[in-house]
Amino acid sequence: MRLIPYAVALGLVLAILVLGVRPAAAQGSMQSGGLLFGYVYGFTMYDQLIPLEWVTVTATGGGNHFATSTGTGGNFEMFLPIGAYNVSVSQPGYKPYSSTVAISDGSSSTVNFYLEESGVPIPEFPASAVSMILVIVLAVTLLTRKTTKLRRQNQ
Repeated sequence: MRLIPYAVALGLVLAILVLGVRPAAAQGSMQSGGLLFGYVYGFTMYDQLIPLEWVTVTATGGGNHFATSTGTGGNFEMFLPIGAYNVSVSQPGYKPYSSTVAISDGSSSTVNFYLEESGVPIPEFPASAVSMILVIVLAVTLLTRKTTKLRRQNQ
């Protein structure tokens, strides 16, 4: 099909724009590489496989470190210079996973991840929210007492 090269080119342009990678000509040196893309899925407590959003995906190799996050469909993509990379994913509540991938000039490589639950409970809200909740409860309590006191005085 004739649309596939256009889709790959569009993916490269989007990766460059999203990741803030400047083209080789703008950097003043000849840098080449390829596109790495894939999906991150996770198993739920009911063993259903679902796409995971906002999962951190990192690629480390050759003294370089690149990172991105998955989108709403669990997909990610990044443009990487030529070399071998350790690609890893991490998400609270899931076991971390990594894979090795080689990037060559003009290539497009796919890596999909299937994460298992770690069994470690995830807090429902951040610890910093506890103090905010206590302040709100205190404010509501004080307002209730004041309102009750005013009603008694008016009777």
